[in-house]
Amino acid sequence: MKAQRDTFISDLYELAKTDKNIILMSVDMGAPSLDIWRQTLPDQFIAAGISEQNAINVAAGLSNAGKKVYVYFMASWTARCFEQIRYSCSMAKNPITILGNGVAMGYAPAGPAHEPTEDMAYVRSINNIEIWSPANTSATKELVKLTVEKPALRYIRLERNYAKEMEEYTYSTNNTISLVKPGLKESIDDKPRIIILSSGYMLGRAHNAWGKLITHHQVSLYDIWRIKPLSADQLSSILSNYTHVVTIEEQTLAGGFGSAICEVICDKGLNKKVLRLGLPERFPFENGTRDHLIDTNGLSLENIINKIENFIK
Repeated sequence: MKAQRDTFISDLYELAKTDKNIILMSVDMGAPSLDIWRQTLPDQFIAAGISEQNAINVAAGLSNAGKKVYVYFMASWTARCFEQIRYSCSMAKNPITILGNGVAMGYAPAGPAHEPTEDMAYVRSINNIEIWSPANTSATKELVKLTVEKPALRYIRLERNYAKEMEEYTYSTNNTISLVKPGLKESIDDKPRIIILSSGYMLGRAHNAWGKLITHHQVSLYDIWRIKPLSADQLSSILSNYTHVVTIEEQTLAGGFGSAICEVICDKGLNKKVLRLGLPERFPFENGTRDHLIDTNGLSLENIINKIENFIK
């Protein structure tokens, strides 16, 4: 299973060999996929050092000059350059692609400074920025093509290791809300009709929860991998088929994935029961693997299923 970072940067490299306007900036990170840029495309690679804020400003200037600029750093440092993204990119209308690696608990057990569990909320607050959370290699490759062909201000949340359950699914950026698992074929009018919405690494948990619930419930699973802007009309149309909406995210709930879904439900005037499942509003200082930290912070598979069962009773 190839890391999304290496997939994205390697595919981008192949396009950069024939498109001299593609520039990759790295903020003090080493990887084999970066080394080949240094060695063979030195005029299209900038090692910015530990300077995320300066890197965004330089990227904005290059973008303004017509370059297609990609800035790569750990997702946890996105908060550090919020001001530069807002003023130099969003307000000034300079399209750059920000590659945030290791979202949520992806860098466990490095501690909360390296585990951004609120990045979706603060990035989502910036005007005119897109947020994507690819679930696997297929989705990552699609985003490489999109960002080169249609430059825009984008934040792409790359997983260090994506959920193995999602490995075989294929994606197209023409469909930003993807059906992962369908519900039962027969209509059960007097029974709850449940839709589970998730993205990124948590789709693995959601996928396994669906497998347990489908044996005795009408339940479907969707991947919303473009979190901003949401395809509100499409989402509203999909939700009209369900009575109960469940969102699952590896984020604190305030302003995150579930909040974005609730905004659509409210704005479209939909009468839906909603259960938001996410991380508690605290910094996880305890040690452990990513899965261990997710389990012990309320999002174990057992806990997810129990909460959904109680929700639909």
